[in-house]
Amino acid sequence: MKMKKLHVLLATTLLIVITGCSGSDPTPATKSWGTAALIETDNAGGAGSPQVAFDASGNAVAVWYQHDGTRYNIWSNRYNAVTGWGTATLIETDNAGNAFDPQVTINASGNAVAVWQQSDGTRYNIWSNRYTAGAGWGIAALIETDTAENAYYPQVAINASGNTVAVWQQSDGTRSNIWSNRYNAGTWGTAVLIESDNAGDASYPQVAIDASGNALAVWQQSDGTRYNIWSNRYNAVTGWGTAALIETDNLGDAFNPQVAIDTSGNAVAVWHQSDGTHTNIWSNRYTAVTGWGTAALIETDNAGNALIPKVAIDSFGNAVAVWYQYDGSRSNIWSNRYTTGTGWGTAAPIETDNTGDADFPQVAVNASGNAVAVWRQHDGSRSNIYSNRYTVGTDWGTAALIETDNAGGADSPKVAIDASGNAAAVWRQYDGARPNIWSNVYR
Repeated sequence: MKMKKLHVLLATTLLIVITGCSGSDPTPATKSWGTAALIETDNAGGAGSPQVAFDASGNAVAVWYQHDGTRYNIWSNRYNAVTGWGTATLIETDNAGNAFDPQVTINASGNAVAVWQQSDGTRYNIWSNRYTAGAGWGIAALIETDTAENAYYPQVAINASGNTVAVWQQSDGTRSNIWSNRYNAGTWGTAVLIESDNAGDASYPQVAIDASGNALAVWQQSDGTRYNIWSNRYNAVTGWGTAALIETDNLGDAFNPQVAIDTSGNAVAVWHQSDGTHTNIWSNRYTAVTGWGTAALIETDNAGNALIPKVAIDSFGNAVAVWYQYDGSRSNIWSNRYTTGTGWGTAAPIETDNTGDADFPQVAVNASGNAVAVWRQHDGSRSNIYSNRYTVGTDWGTAALIETDNAGGADSPKVAIDASGNAAAVWRQYDGARPNIWSNVYR
């Protein structure tokens, strides 16, 4: 159980916000990865857990946590499509306790929202700050006020109108529950409980929001015997509905749910689930008209466990899922694509380097359906960051190394993509003394 939770913790994932309009990207051959660059220069302490999001114009916002010699803080940097990365900025000033696990989301206009967990010296709370295009970051604010127990692992999603939904797990002293708060009309509302099953802990929620402000949350929850995948929907008019189970396979535990939603409110969820022998990748689809369908297996390679899936979706409802999977000798990066009206295709590996394990992939998809994946891959000496690109009508390309600093291992990659197919990757990398935050841009 400890290892399963570790897998989920390490996979804290970024939510992909789909921006821009439909149509083809510029010719892929005109774009390439640049040179990896450090995006923070504070050497007081280590930095980690980077996240990144891209707006429709090719501007990006990255966030991470960083130690100042006394405590961990939340920092951010902004990438300007013309001038590149700016100067890293502290976005919270509460010195009561450590701040961890930042997440960031951005809309087409370049307005962004970051959330994180932060200790007040007694317990962890959920905080947020908002970046307004043309004005910068505001003042960090507490978005939950339950002082009974700790709140952890926030996730956040924003739509084109700026409506934002955050979710997190919070203990009531007996078990962990899933809570949510909504930002609308310039202010956060009141946090609410969105599940009421008291059989066991609910944890690691994810959330996505559509153009109309409707949202879907998913999470893993114990029934006292095994972990299942649950969901609840926020209706922009009536509020949260009733939580429902979205998978019914009772052979083994289901963990690490992820969800992505298109502009019309159709969504795809993925997770990994044990069949009693090994772990597989499963999916279910939500349609705005009929609700959740029936969960389905989206990979059939039984050589070894498949773990930690991620999913992103385009404006037409087509989705791309990635995960890592063991072949009996090493772990590889695999992908499958969901096509609206057709369903899931055939899972296939998207990297062929057999030197060492490849794991913890992330994926981003733009409105046109073109995708970029990144992952960590070992070369026998150290871990590196690799990427591959999916082009509509062409399929996946050839995996490429996107960083060449051999001072220390690189891990925790994240990626975002804009409407034109430009992408930004961020990751943590050791320099021999401390971990730093690095980035590379595909354009």
